[in-house]
Amino acid sequence: MPDPNNTNDNTEPQAAGEAPPVESNFRPLTRSERRNLWLKEYGDQDFALQMWVRLVEAQDLEIEMMLQMAGLLIFGVMVSTARYAQFYIDLNEELHRERDADTADALREYYTALIPPPDQPEIGPEGLPVVFRLIHMRDVTLLSGGHKVKVPYWRGKLAEVDAFVVGATAQE
Repeated sequence: MPDPNNTNDNTEPQAAGEAPPVESNFRPLTRSERRNLWLKEYGDQDFALQMWVRLVEAQDLEIEMMLQMAGLLIFGVMVSTARYAQFYIDLNEELHRERDADTADALREYYTALIPPPDQPEIGPEGLPVVFRLIHMRDVTLLSGGHKVKVPYWRGKLAEVDAFVVGATAQE
């Protein structure tokens, strides 16, 4: 317990109700630390799938594809983040605009923020190529253990994709 009579205490007196100062051990990452983190993340990515996603995003293409993720088969049409976001912007406008404009506005802001800028460079601010982290698909059929689920749009982590086939479709 600190001695209230100790005059060698270097701390400043606190005002009533004021939190004690907190020491922060935060420091910005060095360039080599950012590079190592990028290499780890990029090394976990499938370069070919990254290329397809980059192409879809840059040219707003739509490509039929099958993904395999942890035993789940996902069939659909790969689309850009902008098309995925626009679907949900339109859906939320229809569902929320009349009853709760604040919710509609918040959801619009959220989905709009997902869309990469049209002039996004291939090289990021760290001097390293931009890594896409997500893949978006429409008209999706999910197959698992004989069960089939259809959804209008789907979003998944690229690093979680085990395998993919371009041009594959789910047979009825």
